Amino acid sequence: MTFDGRLKYLVLGALALLFFILNACTFNGLGVVLPYMVEELGWGWGTAGVGFTLLGIACGLSGLIPALLIRKFGVSRTMLTGGTVLFSGFGCLALTTNAPTYFLGTVLLGIGFAICGQVPAVNVISHSFKKHSTAMGFYFTVGGLGSVAGPLIAYATQEITNEWRLFWGGAAIAALLLSVFTSAVTANRWNNRDAGKKSAVSDATAGWSVRAAMRTPQYYVIVGAYTSLLLISTTVHGFAVQHLSDSGLGMGGAATVMSALALISAGASAVAGVAGEKMKPRALSMLSLATAIIGVVALMGGSNPVAIGVATLGLGIGIGFSYVSVAMLLLDVFGKRPNLELYSTMSLISTSAAIGPALGGFARDHLGSFALVFLVCGLIGTAFLMALLLFKRPTEPGEGMENDVKLATA
Repeated sequence: MTFDGRLKYLVLGALALLFFILNACTFNGLGVVLPYMVEELGWGWGTAGVGFTLLGIACGLSGLIPALLIRKFGVSRTMLTGGTVLFSGFGCLALTTNAPTYFLGTVLLGIGFAICGQVPAVNVISHSFKKHSTAMGFYFTVGGLGSVAGPLIAYATQEITNEWRLFWGGAAIAALLLSVFTSAVTANRWNNRDAGKKSAVSDATAGWSVRAAMRTPQYYVIVGAYTSLLLISTTVHGFAVQHLSDSGLGMGGAATVMSALALISAGASAVAGVAGEKMKPRALSMLSLATAIIGVVALMGGSNPVAIGVATLGLGIGIGFSYVSVAMLLLDVFGKRPNLELYSTMSLISTSAAIGPALGGFARDHLGSFALVFLVCGLIGTAFLMALLLFKRPTEPGEGMENDVKLATA
């Protein structure tokens, strides 16, 4: 899991390119393609929302899978496995004629996203780079650019070909090719799991263990902050296009807004990466959550130009900062040793954020608007912002014992 010299930059680039495709063609792309699928297949938005929810649930529930695969088989084989799952998921969406096939496709995409996404990348970065924040900033910036490209590619594909299935077919091929490339550049170091085991043994009596960290309330504050940010992100990406279109902006305008949001998010990730080297992760996380809350509440204003501007800027900064800030906060508080399992478990727990798209779809069908769902997301985020404000670093295991020894020897 540790890569040195020039190899680590090649590995970082490969992981970032794969994350580009993941962001472009899963949550972001699906939000733009869904209206066309709903129209052609005659679905209600409740059905569409369930598929988006399954994508989020599958991604979250699969959070521990990459940790297990990396410990067992290494990074290379993990990437190859994830790429195969992604290819199958995109293939299902390309062939969708009914809801079950759509649901299966989104579940497979969620699993593939978890295997090839942030969990292995954050772990590799934390062990291979001294400047963790800068490397994470680069990784999430490239992924953010995928969020910019995804909606535009989906919209352009539909406008040019009038066939949304081509978008999913292209995504399947791209995901498979990039996962194979990532597997290839990490193949000669796949047995680093052995080095990881030796490192874990040598550090067995130092720092935080997974079990000790998970017993602290601070861990769950971090998880809650991440989950609330994910709730805002998935809900916005699932329904902002339709919400803005319903408000009179039009599909093209709504897709452009989402791409602008993603572009700001990508830039914010780069800024967060640099700022994270000097700024405390807790402060960065609070800034991320605060701006995301402002943005999602502003989205309730629909096609109002001021509301769109505030929403785009707030959500772009908030979501962009969140990827780096929360990962750095977890690493800062509990260290490298338990990070792979803690980050994976956080992804698992954050599955609860998938309730947003499910409720959003049914709210649209019964109330005619997504506004109430955006408000609820903002209120939940505010609760965890207050928790971060009161956050205090937990006492590291062994510190109390060391103090007792010092007192005894005195």
